[in-house]
Amino acid sequence: MVHEDADDVLQLTYVRIYKGLGKFAYKSAVKTWCYRIAYNEAMRFLESNKKRVRIPEEAMTYRLENLYADPYFDADAADASLQRIIAKLDDNQQEVFCMKYYDELKFSEIAQITNRNENSVKTLFYKAKEILSNQIVLS
Repeated sequence: MVHEDADDVLQLTYVRIYKGLGKFAYKSAVKTWCYRIAYNEAMRFLESNKKRVRIPEEAMTYRLENLYADPYFDADAADASLQRIIAKLDDNQQEVFCMKYYDELKFSEIAQITNRNENSVKTLFYKAKEILSNQIVLS
């Protein structure tokens, strides 16, 4: 997804949120509701553009190398290693792990957003966490 695509998805997300405000039923937190709309909009975009593909390892290596060349990016080797390992997780594990770890969402919120059973979300997260732990130790 290029920057312009992300801007388009964000704009469509804001429009959907604005149009849906009157229909918000307070059955979940506003944050969860908005996140769900953003998630759906991103998935809609990816599906319509057939861009939901895994990044080849060579491309990921190239991107990580460029991160270190960027004078505004401050990362240490551990973070780069973590990103490499996350990139190797399957799509479902990546999605759930990132929502839990980076976005700090609750399992119940992730379940609502992704239309999954909460126990399935937990299983995906803990499996991803196990893989990450094992790979980080080996690195």
